[in-house]
Amino acid sequence: MNEPTLRPATLDDAALASDLMTAAYPELPEDPVLTRYRWEHPRAGWSHGRFIAELQGTPIAFVEWNHGPWEQSPEHNCYVGVLLDRARLAPDLLASLWTRVASAAEADGARIFEAYAVEDEPEVLEALRLLGYEHDRTEKVWELDLATHGERLLEEARLARAKAMEKDVELTTLAKWTEPDSLRKLHGLFEATRLDIPSTYPVLPETYENFVERVNGPDRAHDRIWVAVSGGDPVAASYLRFPPVRGKVWTGYTCSHPEHRGRGLARAIKLQTLAQAIELGVPTVLTDNDSQNAPMLHINEQLGYDRRPGFVSLLKRVDR
Repeated sequence: MNEPTLRPATLDDAALASDLMTAAYPELPEDPVLTRYRWEHPRAGWSHGRFIAELQGTPIAFVEWNHGPWEQSPEHNCYVGVLLDRARLAPDLLASLWTRVASAAEADGARIFEAYAVEDEPEVLEALRLLGYEHDRTEKVWELDLATHGERLLEEARLARAKAMEKDVELTTLAKWTEPDSLRKLHGLFEATRLDIPSTYPVLPETYENFVERVNGPDRAHDRIWVAVSGGDPVAASYLRFPPVRGKVWTGYTCSHPEHRGRGLARAIKLQTLAQAIELGVPTVLTDNDSQNAPMLHINEQLGYDRRPGFVSLLKRVDR
């Protein structure tokens, strides 16, 4: 086998990287505008390594590692990724690239590697197994056909909105919410509820500045971020991510404040995002949830989502 070369990826490689990610799993295209925006706005204190793998001068894969501040991650866990063009899949090539990205991450201090693959990527899963990676969690992915379920969802959204109003809860968009501290309050809600997401390792905090960058991203307009407001405070929120160039529309996040759970607000606010997507002519919406996130999985089933291949996370500890 000819050994591929790895060259550092620059900001100008963002479009190429997104093309390679798309070639690795065409069913879920990667948007070049979003890729560049993420690279331009890294999270504070996070470290990254990004590479373009080339074989005889031809780009064949995007390879990366990233991790949060080590002081916030006592076990030094680090994401590692190899997005190899599906047309190039070969066991020896996969093994080479995964080994090299892990070595680069270890050189930066990583002690636990976190890798991901889709459930219907047997070649990638087998390559990781042979390298000593073990299954950690499964993130279920669901797809909702808005053409099939549109009429029902629009009616459910209307009823949910009326029911919320009876409880003095307003379902509105971030663009229409005139609270002066709206972004800071929304950041507080997101930070409090992210801690409830099932995870093997601590969910690292996001600074307010990074949150503002993310909420102003090119895939989420403020008139498409929905908030349930009670007494001037956000008690639930949900939004969809709309890729500007290519890709699927995904649920970005749905949450409900711990003190307001059991009132149906997460479902109600999610319904508003789906009703808006129907009105915009979106054909389908995808969402993903950890297999242990029972409340959201229940909501997905109620709304009519269908299962599709999910994401598998795998771990490998560095031998000392």
